[in-house]
Amino acid sequence: MSKHVHIIGAGIIGLCSAWYLREEGFEVTVIDGGDINNSTSTGNAGMIVPSHFVPLAAPGVIAQGLRWMFNPKSPFYIRPRMHPDLLQWLWQFYRSCTPQHVQNSMHWLRDYNILSRDLYGAFAQKKSFDFCFEKKGLLMLYKTKQQQAEEWKHAEKAIKLKVPVEILNSDQIKQVESSIQTDVLGGVYYPEDAHLYPNLFIQQMCQALETKGVQILRNTQIESIQYSGQKIEAILDQNQQKYTVQNILFCTGSWTARLLKKIKHNVLLQDGKGYSLTLKNQAVRPKIPTILCESKVAVTPMGNDLRIGGTLELSNHSTQINKKRVQGITESLSKYYPELQVEVDNYEKVWQGYRPCTPTGLPYLGKIPQYNNAYIATGHGMMGMSLGPATGLLMKEVICQEKTSLDLDILSQN
Repeated sequence: MSKHVHIIGAGIIGLCSAWYLREEGFEVTVIDGGDINNSTSTGNAGMIVPSHFVPLAAPGVIAQGLRWMFNPKSPFYIRPRMHPDLLQWLWQFYRSCTPQHVQNSMHWLRDYNILSRDLYGAFAQKKSFDFCFEKKGLLMLYKTKQQQAEEWKHAEKAIKLKVPVEILNSDQIKQVESSIQTDVLGGVYYPEDAHLYPNLFIQQMCQALETKGVQILRNTQIESIQYSGQKIEAILDQNQQKYTVQNILFCTGSWTARLLKKIKHNVLLQDGKGYSLTLKNQAVRPKIPTILCESKVAVTPMGNDLRIGGTLELSNHSTQINKKRVQGITESLSKYYPELQVEVDNYEKVWQGYRPCTPTGLPYLGKIPQYNNAYIATGHGMMGMSLGPATGLLMKEVICQEKTSLDLDILSQN
């Protein structure tokens, strides 16, 4: 096999793939259309979540989504449009929302997240990395009996999967989360989850890769792809600069479907747009990462800062910030944490990013069937950061034709 790989996309998936391929001895060139510093990977909640073993496509999701559609501050929204790609995605999503799909996916997603968490732990031990990696667990806080029932059902599944879990009442929550006042009915605690500061990890990974000789081309947009028969031969950027290709890995997140159409390969992807705010040097904050369950808001301490994020909008890559939905995020905080009052005075400070969502809730990983030298790694939805290192390792194994650390046969349903 030729020992050069072009990786398109410098988010967490592309960078981790570059790391493991470079470790294997490959020459690696990473190409990204932006400057990397404000990518989808940098603004997420930074949670590493073995507790999140149920795919997005699950029973009840559609009914809940329809109820949220008519609330301007809800955590879910589909921008109305009659586009064939969206309609096909929605139809396949509907077909995937079955108990059997969830049952088939749970063990695999658990193992995927555990592998990635352990690989992050290995990175944290390296001298060139210091990205606030902590294994403090995850709290799922709820205020209503209805949400309690939902979280307890998930906890029962966790117990069967041997994922450590603790069910806590309101007094026990105050003992576990002693850094801030809480006003909740109770919660479920997953002590084996972890978190990190995504911005730091991305910055440090870029520095480490370039030190190892990986070329990272920023602000370089791939405009066309040349191919013949079963081989990708070259790619051209916006300046018509040509790069001859030996192997190519597409890791361009929610934009991957558009790019792959250039080589007549169709995948179903939608942009799960989300927002986050990072409060610098936040004195009043929880010490344990938390999901506010009814509001679907993530709250993560990161070093001295606090990140708050949420919403899932199928927006067709809209760049407009939906102020109502940002307000829905900030207004939810004081309902769970009475001391935490947050108002947005400048919406230009709000980060927005587009998570690549597949209709099954499982990613696209592996070789692109009709080409001998083309590969894909995308579709991790809201768990891209959590699954980054494991994905990088898997793609190295796929490209090197090694036995993979996880069985990828489950992805054949994608």
